[in-house]
Amino acid sequence: MRGSTDAISPPVALHPAEIVRRFGPHACAQAGLDPCADALAWLALAIVLASGADETRAHSALRALPPPDGADPHAEAAVVAAALARERVPHAERLAATLVRARRAFASRWGGSLERLASDADDLETLGARIAALAPGVGRATVLRFLRPLRDRFAAAREVPLAASARAAALHLDLLDGGEDEAGELAALRARLAHDPDAPSFADLEAALERLGAASCLRGRVSRCPLGAECPVSGPKAFD
Repeated sequence: MRGSTDAISPPVALHPAEIVRRFGPHACAQAGLDPCADALAWLALAIVLASGADETRAHSALRALPPPDGADPHAEAAVVAAALARERVPHAERLAATLVRARRAFASRWGGSLERLASDADDLETLGARIAALAPGVGRATVLRFLRPLRDRFAAAREVPLAASARAAALHLDLLDGGEDEAGELAALRARLAHDPDAPSFADLEAALERLGAASCLRGRVSRCPLGAECPVSGPKAFD
């Protein structure tokens, strides 16, 4: 009953800036990287993150990685694998092989320049294929993660959809209504930010939503939601 003193009040909507404050900005911001100017470092971090490594370990691994070496790639891979293993990153040897080959290919084929890599790439399929071709093991998850903070830099990257976990969290927080297609969802979320004078960057909001969504929303783990009593799913709707 609406007038009942026992009625459960709906949770207060969280503003985008508060979501980022609670769950953290994009991995590049946390690492002090510009994803375009520091493309080699961002490529390495994206590969490690896409492997399923814990974010804290991934950041520690990035700091521990030796710079690309022009010497024997097998020796370089061994050094990289040891650095990843020290940070307890899973599948260190396999990941090191992918990482070393990808960094070397990016440097040799594209001069380490995202502008060169993205030149004449008219669509996401072309751009993504170039990134995936850097090394075996660079799959769809890595490509999409790598391109998400670059949507505003390259036209072909604008088609990159929201991360599934970010989308799930955005739906639960009513930042999206679920009626749009992938392109419409991106536009709707951008429009939401455009009307907020304190809005964080799109990349930061998506990353924060991704963390929230991975913790709870994507698999319906209401009891594990980091928002606690503020979780809109565990609020009044859960008691209907």
